[in-house]
Amino acid sequence: MKKTRVKTLVILGGIILLSNFMSGYINLFTEGIITTDLYQSDKAEFEFMTAPAKSRDIKMMESEFNNFKQSNPEYKDLKLYRTFKKKPFEFWNWYAYLTDPKYQYEYQNEIDLKTGKVTSGS
Repeated sequence: MKKTRVKTLVILGGIILLSNFMSGYINLFTEGIITTDLYQSDKAEFEFMTAPAKSRDIKMMESEFNNFKQSNPEYKDLKLYRTFKKKPFEFWNWYAYLTDPKYQYEYQNEIDLKTGKVTSGS
């Protein structure tokens, strides 16, 4: 009984470990080729949609955000948030959740610019 439990844990650990190495390929099937992520400030004064496949990455967003704050000194203390949640059941992304810069931003629900209301996060 104990050997079976240990084997099961080793197999599950191996699957999780291997899937995190292959997460890029898995995400091609689950999310598609072109993925986008939305970042907003706390009241959506600034927003940026990243699309790494189109060279709109985190570095570009941070540069644009710094330019925005320099052009608008009243927003010098503005902070950016990601509007997409981490999905803990997508175990193949666990390593990315810990290391990818896009997940290092705090989470906030998306704000609809037309209505100014909070929408549910994806």
